[in-house]
Amino acid sequence: MKARSILYAAALVVTTAAITSQVVSQNTKDKPKTTPPAQAPQMTPEQQEMMQKFMAAGTPGENHKLLASRVGKWNGAGKMWWTPDSPPEESNFTADVTSLFDGRYFTESVEGSMPEGGTFLGKSCFGYDNVTKKFFWVWIDNMSTGKMDAEGTYNPSTKTFTYTTEGACPLAEKVVKGRTIEKWIDNDHFVMEMYGPWYKTGKEYKSMEITFTRAK
Repeated sequence: MKARSILYAAALVVTTAAITSQVVSQNTKDKPKTTPPAQAPQMTPEQQEMMQKFMAAGTPGENHKLLASRVGKWNGAGKMWWTPDSPPEESNFTADVTSLFDGRYFTESVEGSMPEGGTFLGKSCFGYDNVTKKFFWVWIDNMSTGKMDAEGTYNPSTKTFTYTTEGACPLAEKVVKGRTIEKWIDNDHFVMEMYGPWYKTGKEYKSMEITFTRAK
C-alpha cells in the first residue's frame, strides 16, 4: 500500500504541475507583465527518482531497434502437423508488421488460407520489456477465443529468439506450455518453429514451421 500511495502522490504532483502551468499561462494573458508567475510544486528527491525510473522503463532502446527490423510486409510458407506422426499440411501466409507508440511495441497482422478451406486471420503485439529484460508477444486469431502469451530471450550469436509460450489447448482442455524458436537467417529471411505437448502423452512435438521472406 505504501508503494501505491507513493505512486499516486507522484502522479498527483505531475498532474498538479501541469494544471498549474496551464492556469498560470492563462492568467498571465490578463495580468500585467510585472506580475510574477506562480511556481509549480517542486518534486521531492524520492519523486524525482521515481519519475526517472518510469522514464527509463518507457524509453525504447537497442532491443526495440532489433525488433524494428521486422517492420514491413512478409510472405510466409507454412507447415503444420496435426499429430506427432502425421504428414505436414502446407499453406501460405502474408504478414504486415508495423510500429506502435514510437517503436515501443510492434503489431503483426497475418492472413492465410487453411488447407480445409477458409481464411485464417491472426494478430500479435510484441516488444521488449525494459523492466523484466524479456522479449514478449501476445497472439490472437479467428480460430479461437483465447490468447497465447510468450516471453523469451535473444541470442545475438545465433540470431535466435527463444520463447516460452502459454495458451489454452482445446484438445487438452487446459492451459499448456510450449516454446517457439525464431531464427533469423538475414534481414529478409527468418524461420519460426512452434513446439507443444501432444495432449495424449504430454510429450513435446513440432507442430508448426513457417519460413518468412520479406516481400519486395
